[in-house]
Amino acid sequence: MSLSSVLLVTFVAILVATGVLVILQRQSNAVAIPLLGGKATNKQPTYIICGPSNSGKTVLFHHLTQHRFVPTVLSQEPNSTTKFPLPSSGASVQEFKLVEFPGHNKLRSMLYDEIKQSPNIHGLIFCLDSTTDPKQLSESAKFLYNVLVLTERRPGGVDVLVACTKNESFSARQPKKIREVMENEIGVYRSLQSSNVSKNDGDNDGDDDDELDLGDAGAKFQFDQLEANVDFIGGSVLKGKTDQWECWIDERSVNF
Repeated sequence: MSLSSVLLVTFVAILVATGVLVILQRQSNAVAIPLLGGKATNKQPTYIICGPSNSGKTVLFHHLTQHRFVPTVLSQEPNSTTKFPLPSSGASVQEFKLVEFPGHNKLRSMLYDEIKQSPNIHGLIFCLDSTTDPKQLSESAKFLYNVLVLTERRPGGVDVLVACTKNESFSARQPKKIREVMENEIGVYRSLQSSNVSKNDGDNDGDDDDELDLGDAGAKFQFDQLEANVDFIGGSVLKGKTDQWECWIDERSVNF
């Protein structure tokens, strides 16, 4: 073999070896990318913040992670940290994942995938603007219904805190009233969903894993019928009235 051929073969071998090393390095540094179909890609103990747009989700996220009020704008991407220390007081502290999802309807698939792929969810915080007219809560009720359909598939369900935000406002509704309205709206939506499922039974191939009849199908819907606890608690990040929310989060970090 000529010298030029030897040099060429050596050069090609070096290129191949370099390529293999680059691929291995990328794999070792890769972050788990969420996969569809419910495969567990996030095994860290997790809290999720979600809810409709303009309900105070991002403000709450920054309050919990930075302990200060941060004015925000509508977001298009989730906010997250993997170093959320809980409980907030005590000697034995563990780092949790805290992730907050945008509320826009077209972006909710990211939230649903996170719920499916996170087997270790300690709690879900659903933010709801307490100044919203009760007559306008039907869309929020549908959103919460879709979340509960996923969380109630877990053994024992996933506890949900409905954080009734902006409680400092004169027009804010009491959590008890908001709970009643949401139960009524979910009941109406549940009946509609059941009716649609019945009509389409002949076309159902049995592959829709997300179908679930929440609560007692033969009774008026109430959150008490669910496996998990659903708590409605008022508060205000602006006024620093978040103690009850933070206690709720703390309790589920140690009692899980």
